[in-house]
Amino acid sequence: MDRYTEGVREAAFEFGIKRLAHELDMSEQRLYKKLDPDGSVRLTVEDFFRITRIVQDMRCIQPVLDDLGATALPSEQRREGATLCELILEQQQSVGQVAQTIREALEDHRIEAHEQVQIDRSIHAAIQALSTLRRELEGMVEPRLAKA
Repeated sequence: MDRYTEGVREAAFEFGIKRLAHELDMSEQRLYKKLDPDGSVRLTVEDFFRITRIVQDMRCIQPVLDDLGATALPSEQRREGATLCELILEQQQSVGQVAQTIREALEDHRIEAHEQVQIDRSIHAAIQALSTLRRELEGMVEPRLAKA
């Protein structure tokens, strides 16, 4: 199976073939055949997207994102009761965490693999905080009022 469908296959088996087949309104046998890398029945583009939507697993789309040089983050729901000021502070703290993580990684004037993982995680958290803030601001377009 090529690298584009490998993640779908792994996610499908972890999700559970019986459950997934039911969600897809497909027989388990048919689903097994579609997921078999050496089988004669192939996974269609429609199958790929339906499975990805159901299993909600990033492994399904990660190879595509890698080829595009893109990053996708799960959408984070706004904390109930969080004010605009709190969201701004959270975003600023997350950016500060990125700087601190990079500064600590560069203490020995090089970045090791595990440090790169930590940097990536802190960058993703900062992007997520900024996206949450953006969604909140978009939701404040008149007639809704700011909850500052």
